Amino acid sequence: MLCFRRMAEYFAVVDVGSNALRFQLACVEQPGTYRILEQDRQPIRLGHKVFQTGKLNRGSIEPALEALRDFKASADRYQACGFTAVATSALREASDSSSFVVKAQGTGVPLEIISEEKEAKLISLGIMSGLRFDIPLGLFMDIGGGSVEVALANRTNTFCLFSLPLGAVRLTENFINSDPPAEKELKEIRGFARQKFKPMVRRIGSEKFTMAFGSGGTITALADTDARLTGEPRVSSLYALKRSRLRGLLDLLTTQTLPQRSSLIAGDPKRADIIIAGGVVLEEFMAHLGLDYLFVSNRGLRDGLMTCLLRNHYPDYEAPWTEEGGRAESLEQVGEKYHFDAPHAYHVSHLALTLFYQLQELHGMPEKYANILHAAAMLHDIGLFIGYPKHHKHSYYLIKSSGPNAFTKVDLDLIANIARYHRKAHPTPKHLPFGQLSPDQQKVLRKLSALLRIADGLDRRHEARVKELKCALTQSKTVSLKVSGASDLKAELEAAREKAKLMDEVFNVQTLIQKSSRLKED
Repeated sequence: MLCFRRMAEYFAVVDVGSNALRFQLACVEQPGTYRILEQDRQPIRLGHKVFQTGKLNRGSIEPALEALRDFKASADRYQACGFTAVATSALREASDSSSFVVKAQGTGVPLEIISEEKEAKLISLGIMSGLRFDIPLGLFMDIGGGSVEVALANRTNTFCLFSLPLGAVRLTENFINSDPPAEKELKEIRGFARQKFKPMVRRIGSEKFTMAFGSGGTITALADTDARLTGEPRVSSLYALKRSRLRGLLDLLTTQTLPQRSSLIAGDPKRADIIIAGGVVLEEFMAHLGLDYLFVSNRGLRDGLMTCLLRNHYPDYEAPWTEEGGRAESLEQVGEKYHFDAPHAYHVSHLALTLFYQLQELHGMPEKYANILHAAAMLHDIGLFIGYPKHHKHSYYLIKSSGPNAFTKVDLDLIANIARYHRKAHPTPKHLPFGQLSPDQQKVLRKLSALLRIADGLDRRHEARVKELKCALTQSKTVSLKVSGASDLKAELEAAREKAKLMDEVFNVQTLIQKSSRLKED
């Protein structure tokens, strides 16, 4: 019997922005996944002065048209069966945009000037298309050259959209005349941004979004520069940009001249003139919404365009589209990315697995869940990368956003939730991530979280003082844990006893944790 393989099909998209033109060409062999073959960015600022004069910059028109010709030629080489191109803020506001659209059509590129609402939807779709998990409700913010797009959305619905005239090119041209910028100019940008953010904050400030994302060239340049200056790894997955670090970066950038900023920032040095205005807007956005950090994504409008194009071309395929990913990261690599305390992580994992195997009669879970517990123990504290307060919640978001892709989505959900409950509140349906798990998953989560809490308590001082652990289940529904190790285990015993309350609640037992003189001591 002959088997016929589906012929690959090719698709291309173009994003004509205020600060650059972007191109992407992808290959689809089977519906559901696509592979990017070509990607290009041409730093042509069509929006230069357009927000002051109302007309496109004459010096940028021909280079932009030449870039469109090159993009179309690339698509034609692959005989792309789908091609779409859109323009955003600069062409929305330029009085001569219709003339440019006609010239673009002359290059073979059918250019559509999209609305602010469609732009915001495509940006959030582009970011979500790169996630390996579903979010109940996400906040998406993109800083472009002419505008800032904000959306509250999940994979199935967009709940509210805002398009604000706070683009990095617009604000730079309207407010900054000094180099470095004068304090008065920065103050004016902040005041203008605060005024424009007020309606947005009133609408979404009380919404229970679970994660916040930032995209666009200005935000990714700030994240890349932050990573380079601080030595943090900046990989293709999401990057957690802290507001405190953004503040420090802006303090540095605002003291430098344009040539100095050009040599300092990561990525395109031509962005050096607009990065301060964009950074000020981002800081005000985070401050107004109380965001200690947001996840910076390399994806955006261009990726949303591609996802939308593929959905329309393959209407019978209703599941999410995903880009083919790279090699999986190990648990250790993920931990190192967020500067985890490796000895503590390994020791907590050892203690947790000891509890798992010695109390298997109590919890009744199969062997496969030992790997889930190990992963949660290794990564339970990576949220400290963000900060100590609420670090258990930060761990949840970091694992969800950039956890090892060797795990399935279901397993990653469990790992993130188990890490989230290694401290503070017990699991409850009032917490949205827990409530979204199936009843069986909730049972597993409660059991494994109970074990992880005790293991974490037994390494309270991160000094691996507990050297040996013996567990026993008595007929009187008592779980006896006897530990030995360093001469002083007072802090570890107190912490483990406090954290054993979930164990008592989940298994309907009484947990007794004692130091045993019968076990060998150092």
